[in-house]
Amino acid sequence: MTTVGSALRTGPRFLLTRWPWRAVLAVLCGGVLSALTVIGLVPVVLLGLTRALRAALWEPMVRLQCARLRLIDPDTAVRADARVREASAARRLPTARHITYVLAGTVFGGAVFCLVALGFAIAAVLLAAPLIVRADYLDFGPWMIDEPAEAWTVAGAGALATVLLLVFAGAWSALDARIARALLTPDSDRWRREAVRIESSRSALLEAEGFERELLESELHDRVQHRLVALSMNLGLTEAQDANGPAGRLAAEAHRQVDETLSELRAVLRGFSPRVLSERGLEPALTDLAADLPLDIRIDLGNTDRLPPAVEHMSYVLVAECLTNIARHAAAAQVEVRGTRSGSRWILNVTDDGPGGAHIVAGHGLDRLQRRLAALDGQLTVTSPPGGPTTIRMECTV
Repeated sequence: MTTVGSALRTGPRFLLTRWPWRAVLAVLCGGVLSALTVIGLVPVVLLGLTRALRAALWEPMVRLQCARLRLIDPDTAVRADARVREASAARRLPTARHITYVLAGTVFGGAVFCLVALGFAIAAVLLAAPLIVRADYLDFGPWMIDEPAEAWTVAGAGALATVLLLVFAGAWSALDARIARALLTPDSDRWRREAVRIESSRSALLEAEGFERELLESELHDRVQHRLVALSMNLGLTEAQDANGPAGRLAAEAHRQVDETLSELRAVLRGFSPRVLSERGLEPALTDLAADLPLDIRIDLGNTDRLPPAVEHMSYVLVAECLTNIARHAAAAQVEVRGTRSGSRWILNVTDDGPGGAHIVAGHGLDRLQRRLAALDGQLTVTSPPGGPTTIRMECTV
């Protein structure tokens, strides 16, 4: 049992521990701090004209509350005190949370102190009834106690009242500790752990996607493409054996269709994830990609090291999409692909000298890339004024 709250959850055993008396002491300290706060609040408000002075005035007030918390929840008190010192060093005292806790402790802590003090005073009189009746009597208005038997009954009521007061002090202290945890030590660690978990899950998903992509590329390249090449060779032999006959003509047509299929498959592989990208890196892969296009393409990625596989793949897909759009839709002659790495950020620009007017269309290639880029904590922007040039910019974390 490390807090008064955990001790309360043990039931009647709570009364046999030290926690009830620590709770009572915390209530008494709370009453004293309430009185001191009421006395000192006006000068604190009037004198706290600058940030440094406000921090210097509020720090002892909040740290005294943290010292009182050590009686009922030591761990929370230590964390709260550390955060108060950090906030004071950064001149961020008082925050709204600190003000709320101090004011709430002043009002409710003072009220609970008065109730507990009055309750123990009455309980003390009831417990002393047998001693008082020996020489005098107790007068409770319509109820006069002057017999020893009645006095012992009153003493039993006093003992029961003491137990109830101890439980009440413990319950209030447990609530006070919970309020302190919420206001003085907000659980940012939980959100930090959740952010780490989400980041780990995202990284795992990206790695799994990369593995599946490489596996699919390998299957298409090593099996499907090789089978199509073998079929193309067999059809070529058939065509040569019966060049002018019906079988030769059918073989020639089939040969043409297989060659077209091979070309389309190579185009898919080139835009999907070419083997040269994983084996040699982004710049050689982009060089191979640009070699098949009727454009003057300049590629400059600087002297950067290999990027993470997910970033290299996204960069390659983006350039492939841009070059395809430029070749099909833009009357451009020159394209510049420039990549730079700045700290933990990777920036890739694709600029063409076309007439401009490009934009992201919902559901199309750049829009899909924009959504996929969000998984890398990145963003995609398009700058394309009328008359050009058009620049498509990718920026993400590496």
